Amino acid sequence: MSTSADLFKKFTLANVAQIATSSQKEQQQVRKELKAQFPSLEEYWEEILPKKSDIYEIRCQGQIHCITLVSSQPEVLFFNYHGGPYMPHLKLLHKYPFILEAQQVDIGGCKYVVSGANIMCQGLTSEGGQLSDKAKEGDVVAVYVEGKEHAVAVGTMMMSPEEIRSKNKGPCIENVHHLGDGLWMNPILSASHISA
Repeated sequence: MSTSADLFKKFTLANVAQIATSSQKEQQQVRKELKAQFPSLEEYWEEILPKKSDIYEIRCQGQIHCITLVSSQPEVLFFNYHGGPYMPHLKLLHKYPFILEAQQVDIGGCKYVVSGANIMCQGLTSEGGQLSDKAKEGDVVAVYVEGKEHAVAVGTMMMSPEEIRSKNKGPCIENVHHLGDGLWMNPILSASHISA
């Protein structure tokens, strides 16, 4: 079973089990779930998932599901794994950075985060780190690095901000998708995998 730390480490087109158009009912359900999870995108849905466009649900190994528009080169917009909450692809997050609460790691943690390591408490609480109190345990967050403009990872809070401050050791954000991983390197999925 894949853990989130290695979820996309070696992700390639070979991991794609099936790309298939969803039924209208399934598409409506996906849109409903995404709208509920990302209310700040209300005025942008027509740009991201236009009403008249069909959606692919791409099933991958490791119980990963990717959401994309029907296209000759479907590009991943959102994904989830093991039925958990949807997470945006980093490229989408770079375009709409306000959709996730931001947590900032000090510059010393940068190489570890982009290597796929989970985010440690000290990286958020040290000088250069910034810990937002708005994110709760279990929330999907954007991970930034001190001095960098764009998020370098998407992860899940493993502790509350209060617990991060009081413990101040060990991992506190599960690193699910980061710059340089397989999903970042292969955002466009092959049309050869598409089935009707």
